[in-house]
Amino acid sequence: MEDRSKQFKVGVVVIATMLITVLLVVFTSDFSWLPFRNQYQLQVLVTQAPGVAPKTPVRRRGILIGRVSTVVDTDEGALITIDIDEGKYVKTNEEARIQTSLIGDAVVEFTPSRPALGAQIVQPGGQPLHGMYNPSPLDLIANLQGDLKQTIQALGRAGDEVAILAERMNAVLGGQDIDRIDRLVNSTESAMTNFSSVMTNLNDVLGDDQFKAQLKDGLAQLPTVITDAKEIMQVLEAAVGSADQNLRNLQGLTGPLGERGPEIVDAMEASVDNLSNLLGEIALLAKNLNSKEGTIGKLIHDDELYQQLASTVSQASQAMTQVTGTITDARALINDRYLRVRLRQILDNINSFAQKLAQDPARIVRGIVPRNRELPLR
Repeated sequence: MEDRSKQFKVGVVVIATMLITVLLVVFTSDFSWLPFRNQYQLQVLVTQAPGVAPKTPVRRRGILIGRVSTVVDTDEGALITIDIDEGKYVKTNEEARIQTSLIGDAVVEFTPSRPALGAQIVQPGGQPLHGMYNPSPLDLIANLQGDLKQTIQALGRAGDEVAILAERMNAVLGGQDIDRIDRLVNSTESAMTNFSSVMTNLNDVLGDDQFKAQLKDGLAQLPTVITDAKEIMQVLEAAVGSADQNLRNLQGLTGPLGERGPEIVDAMEASVDNLSNLLGEIALLAKNLNSKEGTIGKLIHDDELYQQLASTVSQASQAMTQVTGTITDARALINDRYLRVRLRQILDNINSFAQKLAQDPARIVRGIVPRNRELPLR
């Protein structure tokens, strides 16, 4: 009985262990191994795919969406065929990136490479998607091995050169040189102190806000001042050119004057003489006018003659007034419309009579002698 009891207990423990194992497998598995699972395939082309093999997980934003089916080496690169689970998808704005861990495990990760605006779901059977391989830290270290070796060698050579330089400086520098270096250092320190004082004073001057504002205003007005200076220079240049032209014209005028100077002086002297004679004649004329003996003098000084001349002028003015009135009356008669019409009729009648008389002069006789009167017989 005890042996059977022990066997029963062992059997129960084994069955419980198997059930627990099955439950753990069920809860932790993605069921991608199950047969008759609905999937579709996509292809990804990358330059290299280290660590990628069948059953390598494929994730989208960290979520498992399928596994690698096959990896084929082609001339363009590694062509990876991926089995995507039903209900999972990849969009056109996403790019496949192969990442490896430190222990060599690889995973294909789809991550967005551009904004999702306008992106569409990738359909099976199209062109292979382009992917890339992200180097692992071990790959970076392996690539840096050559550069690190060259860098270490360069540092070794630089250390040797520094050692040689130090030996040469020790050989060159003696006790006097050390004192000289001390004096040089002290002079340098004094110069730096003075420079610091100068910079402090300069900072006091330039640190004033009002001075900064004035300096900015002056610098802002500097282009305007330069433009005005250019315009002033242009005006001065034009004025100098005009003055030069005027001097040339004046030189052309004074040159002939200098050549004909004696002739001009003689002409001026003759003109002065003529003017003097003219003034003498004008004085004589004025003297004769003031004299009572001449006709004009008598006209000016004789009141009776002046009154007679004034009376004559008055009579002439009255005659002119009468003539003007007559002319005005004649103009009034001429401007009278009825009179003009009558005159025109009279003139037309006279013209008609003259034409008829010219055509038949016998009408005058016929008009004088009656037609019914019989002429006497001879």
